[in-house]
Amino acid sequence: MRQTDVVYEKIKSLEIQGAMNVAKSALVAMLKDIISFPDENPEKFLEKLSSARPNEPMLRNILRWFLKESKGLSGEALLKDLADSILEEIEKGEKEIYSLGAELIHDGMKIFTHCHSSTAVGILKEAKNQGKKFVVFTTETRPRFQGRVTAKELADSGIEVFHMVDSAAKYAIDGANMFVFGADSILPSGYLINKVGTGIFCVVASKYDVPTYCATHTLKIVTDKVDEAVEERDPKEVWMDAPSNIKIKNPAFDKVHLKYVTAFITEKGLLKDILS
Repeated sequence: MRQTDVVYEKIKSLEIQGAMNVAKSALVAMLKDIISFPDENPEKFLEKLSSARPNEPMLRNILRWFLKESKGLSGEALLKDLADSILEEIEKGEKEIYSLGAELIHDGMKIFTHCHSSTAVGILKEAKNQGKKFVVFTTETRPRFQGRVTAKELADSGIEVFHMVDSAAKYAIDGANMFVFGADSILPSGYLINKVGTGIFCVVASKYDVPTYCATHTLKIVTDKVDEAVEERDPKEVWMDAPSNIKIKNPAFDKVHLKYVTAFITEKGLLKDILS
């Protein structure tokens, strides 16, 4: 079985989640299949992996980066070296984001976050590693409860965590010093796409004058289209045995206008306008 098929299923089922993890896993899978099936058109691997989650431009951008740089290369060793160099560049960028984000955190802060972003978690862990003392409020992030992943990772790192249902977030945002979250896409149309709930929490944060920081690599900027439709997931995630006369909506993401973002924490620095 092709590795792209295996990873496709894991991404689609959310066994692999988080834009950074998704993109890295996709690159490794495509590399293995290009080596194992040299007569196949590698564009097919890119198309398959890209179709797993429509709101994952980082995956598309990294795979295109690899295919562009791999033209003219032959041999397993050279292809692996290229993939390793791309992964190293991404990881370097991640560490720069963690360091920059940690500079914004100070002792005594109350920080709110939503869903599971490996980048946001990395910032909070780095601040903890620097000896800073703060508390984090996390939301469950229904219906798949990705927020529990965040809560566990932070607690395991020694960070004090308060966990709550999504609809209780007002209690965490009111009086918070910052709201930090990740992004799945940054759209040329002037919006970002992140886990459903992000939009309303950004609006609430603006009402309480709470700074909002989107922690994201610039590889998440969409370059192949102006806009993206929000992914709709299986209604059964919301209500397994819903009555037949009730229509279930299960949008996986929110579109959030960039005006609600105080600044973007990126590998290129703290940016107010990430699209400029």
